[in-house]
Amino acid sequence: MLTWINENAKWVIAIFAVGIALGLLAMDRTPEQSHQYPIGRVDGVEIPYAEFNNRVNRITETNYRGQNLSDEQRAQLRNNIFQSFVQQELLKAQFDENALYASVAEMKAELKNNPDVVRRLVGEEAQQRVYAIQANSASEQEAAQNVQTFIQTLPKFLLDTAFDKAAFDAWLETPAAYEWLNMQNYEQELKTMTIPLHQLQIFVTANAHPTSLESQWNVNNRLVSQDVEVAFTSANDFQVDPASVDSLKVNAYFDAHQDSFFVTKDQVRLAYAYLPIQPTAKDEEEIRKYAMTVYYQVKDSNSTSSFEEMAKVASEDVGTAANGGLLGDYTARGTWVKEFEDVAFALDSGAISEPVRTKFGYHIIQSLGKMKDSTGTEKVKAAHILFSVTASPETIDSLEKILAGIKSAVEESDSSFIDAAAARKVPVRETAWLGRDDEIQEVGFVGGLSAFAFVNKERPDLAEGKVSGALKNNDFVIVVNRIETLEAGKRNIGPYYEQIKRNLLLQESKDAAAHYLNSVAEKVKAVELVTDSATGSAKADTSVEKVTIEKATASFDGFVPGIGYSNPTLFRILSQQKVGEWGEPVVTNDGAAMVKILNRSVPDTTAAKTALTEDLANTWRFGYAMLFNEYVQNLEKAANVESNLDLYYRE
Repeated sequence: MLTWINENAKWVIAIFAVGIALGLLAMDRTPEQSHQYPIGRVDGVEIPYAEFNNRVNRITETNYRGQNLSDEQRAQLRNNIFQSFVQQELLKAQFDENALYASVAEMKAELKNNPDVVRRLVGEEAQQRVYAIQANSASEQEAAQNVQTFIQTLPKFLLDTAFDKAAFDAWLETPAAYEWLNMQNYEQELKTMTIPLHQLQIFVTANAHPTSLESQWNVNNRLVSQDVEVAFTSANDFQVDPASVDSLKVNAYFDAHQDSFFVTKDQVRLAYAYLPIQPTAKDEEEIRKYAMTVYYQVKDSNSTSSFEEMAKVASEDVGTAANGGLLGDYTARGTWVKEFEDVAFALDSGAISEPVRTKFGYHIIQSLGKMKDSTGTEKVKAAHILFSVTASPETIDSLEKILAGIKSAVEESDSSFIDAAAARKVPVRETAWLGRDDEIQEVGFVGGLSAFAFVNKERPDLAEGKVSGALKNNDFVIVVNRIETLEAGKRNIGPYYEQIKRNLLLQESKDAAAHYLNSVAEKVKAVELVTDSATGSAKADTSVEKVTIEKATASFDGFVPGIGYSNPTLFRILSQQKVGEWGEPVVTNDGAAMVKILNRSVPDTTAAKTALTEDLANTWRFGYAMLFNEYVQNLEKAANVESNLDLYYRE
């Protein structure tokens, strides 16, 4: 019916070719013989590629069916699944080391205590068997008979409206319960992961017993409150000359604190030449012509395609295409961009506009009616077909050709990367230190960056050379040159140099703020805060230059302006300072502050007892989960994890 689209759709042939290329990338069989390598290793234990790929496909089919995931989303999904395999292998090692195995009694208890899970699993498999019966039957009548016969064999608890727990428990005692493939898989999951994991949680948290003394401490910190006056000044008002922190100071700080700058993962610093992907005038004209073609089609009274049908197949507005381009209900002015709005309100009901250019692209607009509401406001109901103005494959190819010239000049003519880029008037930037999954901040996610930046240890022969091939996302095409690499396990100032310098500059600013606050301390102490008659609270005072003075109610776990939320500085002030006196200026996270405690109050006995009971209960409820999560995170930090994701997935 819409065969004409094959002749007129924008970039249709190019998009089809790109689709094939992306499909091949998605198959991820990059290097020959790559199937013999695991997808990764955890402390020397291999993670088979086949198992990883099966899980990726299963999760994609289950959770993202029908969705067009971007390269970035696919990469993130694979990273998350790889992480789940890492955790799985680490936990299995702990199960074996501690001889944690599921007993028959534990298996039966889990099955009996989770009837909803069992019903869902068996129900899903039963539905799949029904589909298979229907597909393999010679006629509808035969299919109906076969399905009915199959239903008679299903367990009673699966068919009854009201769940019969006794019938369910009895079914679990029969061999028939374990003939279901989903039940076998669930049993295996319980046996190899769920039950041993629960046992490990018990072992790890066995010595973690919350005491009333600890809870009493927490309650006192939370409920004991002080009314205070606080005077604070910001480090931002005391900026120091960046030259005051030179490389000698930075290196000296690093040398004195080397253990704080351990490199936990492989890192690389890159130079990249980049060209923005922007549509040319020719691209714009081609898209306008395509929009006009669609316009003539929907305006043609002899066409078999309605506006709604055309919107579903041609519109690039993913939010409205499925609904035939409908833009909600009747809409007043001020909702749409002006160019669109002017045309939509000018159309007669049922009329269709020629393509209208806005910042979003070209729109073909159909008016579906006008009305005035009770206030006399004119409203329009409209639908549209959107054609985004994007760079054509031809335009992108021309950009890639320019960048390919840089690669050739560096690798074949021994030119420097910067000189080769300059000769082609292509700008070059350098990145900060990047880890394997990090993005170039100014560019965003670019498929293939990690595969080039980090040479795979299994297949170093796959390294592309000094300069990458053209890499791209929706906004840029780039080529990349490695400047410096750094292996995990080293102590190196490189990744931390700028961070150390910023921290030292900030510390100098905070020290200057504290020195200034000390110099005006007597002026601060002389200020009397004025009460706002409307609110009954004290107004903030800024009569002392660069200083703000406020009243606040503070607790050890609370927030105080200029000092922050629940930090050691706040604790020292509130626990050590006398009531009724101003304390000395202290350096804070944001600058400097000085505090006067006006009064201190303690909770009544009933409130304290209630809070104590709640704190103990919360520690039991949440403390163990947090402790076990920390345990697993520490296992991951200590593990030797090797990833071959970039060997199989190089897009």
